[in-house]
Amino acid sequence: MSKFTQLIKHPSVWITVVIVGTVVLSALSGGLAGAWMAARIVPSSNPGNFRVLSATSTANGTATQTAVSSTSIKLVSVQMQDSSERVVPEPIFNRRSPVGLIYARKKAFGDSLLVNQDLQGRVVAMTSDGWFVTPPQVIAGWRVAEMLVWYDGHAYKIEKAILDKSTQAVFLKTSARDLPAIPFADLWSTRTGLAAWIESAPSELAPSSVEALRAVIENDPVSSDHAYRRLVAQGTLRKEEQGSPVWDAKGALIGIAESSADGRLSLIPGSSLSASLQSLVGSGQISHALLGVYSLDRGLIRLATTVTDMPNRGAWITGRAILKDSVAEKAGLKINDVILQVDRDIMDGSSDLSDIILQYRPGSNVTLRLWRAGKEIEVSVTLGTQITSEAIL
Repeated sequence: MSKFTQLIKHPSVWITVVIVGTVVLSALSGGLAGAWMAARIVPSSNPGNFRVLSATSTANGTATQTAVSSTSIKLVSVQMQDSSERVVPEPIFNRRSPVGLIYARKKAFGDSLLVNQDLQGRVVAMTSDGWFVTPPQVIAGWRVAEMLVWYDGHAYKIEKAILDKSTQAVFLKTSARDLPAIPFADLWSTRTGLAAWIESAPSELAPSSVEALRAVIENDPVSSDHAYRRLVAQGTLRKEEQGSPVWDAKGALIGIAESSADGRLSLIPGSSLSASLQSLVGSGQISHALLGVYSLDRGLIRLATTVTDMPNRGAWITGRAILKDSVAEKAGLKINDVILQVDRDIMDGSSDLSDIILQYRPGSNVTLRLWRAGKEIEVSVTLGTQITSEAIL
């Protein structure tokens, strides 16, 4: 008897054959049944759309099948974010850093070492002849005589410290020379999502971006004559890194960081610093234009009731409104006027009234376009003068 004959007579072989055959037949029958059901439910001629059939009654009481609306569902691939490191632009990378350090301590400086415990914050060179700027938090609690600016390998005593009460920035005069002169980013070119770089120490740069054009939306009327606005950028800084500059892709100063919390930086805008610096260097004191009103930005505030006919943009003069004997009062401005435009600058919510007024020189003649009681009118105004500089000892 051959080996094959002996194998097929063995009982275990027939049991295996029966089991395998049963499994194969079950799979084939299940597949055929599924295909038959699919052909009845989903027409093979229209595989991308599904029609849901429902029974409706006709006039003679018989039920008919009608098609309900069909819907196509489109799947799209997930777009991966670019995780590569952002390259520092050439205008920032290939320039001499204007960032310095500021130290303070009670004891006499002498020739002793400056240590990290004495480090208070950052300063940014503004002019080639020794002017720096920093937020007031950096020098709070110290006398000017107790502070030094360290820049490019040299320590400089502070000869003069000037607080600008309008922007709340502090300008520091030193004997340093040949400092790099920096460009300033104007307020109207600053937009949310703008790529930016934080320079937390000389030539130490980290990518950032502008998150918001104002840190706080004011619910109370604010003065036309003080720079309340603070920009918001991504990033965190240690306390001793306050005063660090934030640059745009062209190397222009967007602002300097006055505080850091929850991954967000509050910045004093570079455009505000520029206007104050020009006045300081030109006359030895900081003077700004003056209008004398308090207003709310109609594009930002939220009202519980609808105000009929009033524009949905512009500076709405309300609250404490118009200061007595101010330029605004003498020009005939009234409570509930809405300032729509200052010369060519339109009040569209991208800038505050104070942002615009403080860019003008004191004594400038401007034309205000107003909404008043349902009509638009123009009023000519000669801006006044305010001195906002205060010496710090």
